[in-house]
Formats: sequence, structure tokens, C-alpha cells
Amino acid sequence: MQRIMSDNRSYCFLLVLFCCLLLPALSKAESLTARYLENSGTVSVLELIIGNPAPSSVIIKQYIPPKTRIAKATPSVTKFSAGKGELTWLLKAPRPGVQHIHLQYEKPLSGRKATAVIRCKSPRDGKLMTIHVQ
Repeated sequence: MQRIMSDNRSYCFLLVLFCCLLLPALSKAESLTARYLENSGTVSVLELIIGNPAPSSVIIKQYIPPKTRIAKATPSVTKFSAGKGELTWLLKAPRPGVQHIHLQYEKPLSGRKATAVIRCKSPRDGKLMTIHVQ
């Protein structure tokens, strides 16, 4: 009886160990996270952390108060609609790691801060992923 219990504990331990090692690897495989490092005054810095494998492309839409003037954007904006206050970046074949989107405004933001919506397809199953950043 004790031998059976001992074998069961060994199998349970191996199962828990396997899950602990495998599950973080799976969640990292399609991880894409984003946050604002700075989002006030005349500067917004959006940080993207792209996991491995990386998605084939990433679309970033950043929303600012309408008619806000941009002094500098790094990387360059793909599309800008000043009337709507919508900036769009298309990152083709992004590399895994950390990337920053820097925006410098001519005048401090009036009222609300910048927000962003990030979309990409999961490299594992092809499902659309959407991330909202405040």
C-alpha cells in the first residue's frame, strides 16, 4: 500500500513539474503586452513587449485629443488623421523584444491622455488579438 502511495506522489510531482515548465513557455510563445511608460504633458511613450515567436505584423492605433499637433514621432507614423486624433503604425515582421513608440506634442495634451488599441494575429493559432492600453 505504501509503495502505491509513493508511486502516486512521484507521478503527481512529475506532472506538476511538467506543467510548471510547459505552461509558462506556451503563454510566452504568443505574448504581446503593452503599457505607457509616460503619458502626460508633451510626451507619450508606448512600450511594446513582443514575445517569441513574434506575430507577422502588428497594427497600433493611438488616439489623442482631436487637432493635437505632433512635433515628432518615432518610428514614423504610417497614417495620421488630425481631425479624428488617430495615429496608425503598421509594424511588419516585428522582432521579439521591447519596442517603443515615442510621440512628442507641440503643446501639452488638453484634457484626456493618449490611449491605444493594438491588434495582431496570434502566431500559434491565427486568432485576432486585441489589446487596449490606457
